[in-house]
Amino acid sequence: MSLRVRLALAIAIISALVAGGISVAVYQRSTTDRVDRARETAARQARTAASIVRLRLPGGATVTPSGSYVVTPDGAVGDASIGLGLPALLQARVEKAPDRVFTEPVLEGEDAAVYAGTQLSGVASVYVRQSFVADQEELSALRDALIRLTAAASVIGAILGTLVASALSRRLRRSAALARRLAAGDLDARLHPRGRDEIAQLGRALDDMAESLGATIRELDEAAERERSFSADVAHELRTPITGLVAASSLLDDTPEAMMVKERAGALAHLVEDLLEVMRLDAGAETAMSDQFDLVRLVADVTRDRLPEAEITLPLTLRVQSDPRRLERILVNLLENARRYGAAPYAVTLDADTMTLTVRDSGKGFGVFLDRAADRFAMAAVARGGGSGLGLAIAEGQARVLGGALELSDDAGAVAALRLPPEARVPIGAAVVTGGRA
Repeated sequence: MSLRVRLALAIAIISALVAGGISVAVYQRSTTDRVDRARETAARQARTAASIVRLRLPGGATVTPSGSYVVTPDGAVGDASIGLGLPALLQARVEKAPDRVFTEPVLEGEDAAVYAGTQLSGVASVYVRQSFVADQEELSALRDALIRLTAAASVIGAILGTLVASALSRRLRRSAALARRLAAGDLDARLHPRGRDEIAQLGRALDDMAESLGATIRELDEAAERERSFSADVAHELRTPITGLVAASSLLDDTPEAMMVKERAGALAHLVEDLLEVMRLDAGAETAMSDQFDLVRLVADVTRDRLPEAEITLPLTLRVQSDPRRLERILVNLLENARRYGAAPYAVTLDADTMTLTVRDSGKGFGVFLDRAADRFAMAAVARGGGSGLGLAIAEGQARVLGGALELSDDAGAVAALRLPPEARVPIGAAVVTGGRA
């Protein structure tokens, strides 16, 4: 149930309870007042009738003025129609306390009334009857009016609750929409709320957070850009002297010391080239050269050359429209990563249905490096066996250039899955197109 519905229901229920409570209190108070007035009127008539009886008796029964009746000690009733309806409790109280006036309401039934009675020191008992029918009709009309008022208050409360809840919900939805826009990267989104209530304070807090977050991200972007620029500049500056170093080392003899120099110079040159490639990928300066070719043959040839001990599972054929050089680069990096950091047995699988190329080893897996395994230099720790830490970063960047994705996971070893876009598949019998640009 949404917040808007809950608020509307709460306000409607509160309105109904308040209106109902007031209606019950009004009805009970009105009933009590009318009964008390009827008692007072009946008691006053009883006293008047008693005075008249004292003047007209001694003996026998005499009818008093209208609404008054005399009952003698022997039980004779001046008006039998009212005498038969006297409350027994009232008669008992009158007989026990002479010269006192007692009242008793009888409100049940269609002939409701309030009775009053008193005893004249053994001479006679005087009773009067005050009809309560008219009062009951008025109370019944009041009750119906209060019920309608309670129902109307409930409806009005529900309408007002819906309006208030809608206004609050709309403002909260704007705040939620701002949070979603910020999460999506729109750091210029703002609410600019008006008012001083709690929701307006929330909106201003979100605006302040967005402003601070935007400033922080801009600072991080600037720092990252400076880092990329510095790395690219260093790589470019190192390329020329390292190229000369590699050329000079090639003139050395084959002594162990010379071979070590050649190996280190070659590794340094390879690192510089990898770093430059990463810089180009990060800058979005790479463009795929699209050709049609058999991916099965490329995977088989590269795997047998780089990791011949791997078990290969391939379909008969799978022609794709993609960049073979970049696919080879990705596969070589994945195989080298498995060979360097993993353990046998190795497995290379190509699934033609899902267009997924998977390289799996049986080592310890990525472990704590899994979430950042494709980051630059993430795998260069000594605990992982050394290396530049750029291989998976390059593979991930090249996968983006091809329109695919590189997914890394642990499953009894490290698993690297390259998912190519489905549109890269070439339908059987399609014309061969080469040299195009994707």
